[in-house]
Amino acid sequence: MATIAITGASGFIGRRLVAALERRGDVDRIVGIDRLAPQGSTSRKLVFRQGDVCDGDLAEAFRGVDVVIHLAFRDDPAHDEAAMRRVNVDGTINVFAAAHAAEVPRVIYTSSVTAYGAHPDNDLPLTEDSPIRGTPGLTSAEHERQIEAWLWPWLADHAGVDVAVLRLAAVLGPGLQNALSRMLESPRLTIVKGHKPPLQFVHLDDAVGAIVHVLDHGLTGAYNVCAEGWLSFDEVTAIASKRTLELPEEVAFSAAERLWKMGVGEQPPGLVRHLMYPWVMSADRLIATGWRPERSNRDALAETVGEHAGYVAVAGVRAQRSAIRGTLSALAGVVGFVVLRSWRRRRRRRSDVVGGA
Repeated sequence: MATIAITGASGFIGRRLVAALERRGDVDRIVGIDRLAPQGSTSRKLVFRQGDVCDGDLAEAFRGVDVVIHLAFRDDPAHDEAAMRRVNVDGTINVFAAAHAAEVPRVIYTSSVTAYGAHPDNDLPLTEDSPIRGTPGLTSAEHERQIEAWLWPWLADHAGVDVAVLRLAAVLGPGLQNALSRMLESPRLTIVKGHKPPLQFVHLDDAVGAIVHVLDHGLTGAYNVCAEGWLSFDEVTAIASKRTLELPEEVAFSAAERLWKMGVGEQPPGLVRHLMYPWVMSADRLIATGWRPERSNRDALAETVGEHAGYVAVAGVRAQRSAIRGTLSALAGVVGFVVLRSWRRRRRRRSDVVGGA
């Protein structure tokens, strides 16, 4: 009988993972660690510990634990980058140090496809041997890059801890409430002129299934977790029933920078690169061990779009479609003004160059 500790147990993936482990006869105790208690959990095996991944006494919570599954990570863009770093980088380092101090034999750490970053020379598809480069200007991606740059050398000097790193594609599924879901609720999807990168997802159930599979088979090393193949950008807009807003590259970056500095929305400048360059993966390494996704990219996207059809979001603020006037209309006006201003400045610079010639 095993005892499993889960950081971020109250999160989107954490709640589903607790439910999956609750049904297993070989798991007798689940130590859930989070700042907030999981809502609606009826698990009899869950022992909840309210706390933070940066807590100094985390090793005590890991005493007697067979496996730590580290899910606690702030993916959504936030203007308080110091707070993000505290959880993402400092917290992750503390989790591994605490697991080692408590003599926990195994740690499963969930990372993301954004650890690879969005770059024009990315492998298509990305494999576990592709370089981990992050994305400049996208804080969560840079944190994932920094963690992996630290982790592998640390493991070489700390025997006794087996580690699996799961790099998840963008997770979609029931109950999703984050920056990605709000992007799918937006009136239009932004595209950068001349760029339509393929997109890829993984269904929540498949992400949880991958974690359980790695747990069951004692896998170590890095594994990509995604639906097989990918969708073209046009397929995504068709499934989501969205029109697009096409911006020149310079305007897209300039508008993103201005809106981010104003504290408007959830799209930092680095995210523009993810609208330009490919960042899709191959899950062949994990599939070779016996895991296989049950939902396609189309399935995951269509299910999420259907669940969010009654909402609209502008600049990170969402409301039911029946109440879209007022705040959302004002925010849409601010966004439109910034984009228009960026476009006009670009035109002026071009005119100055021509006039000066």
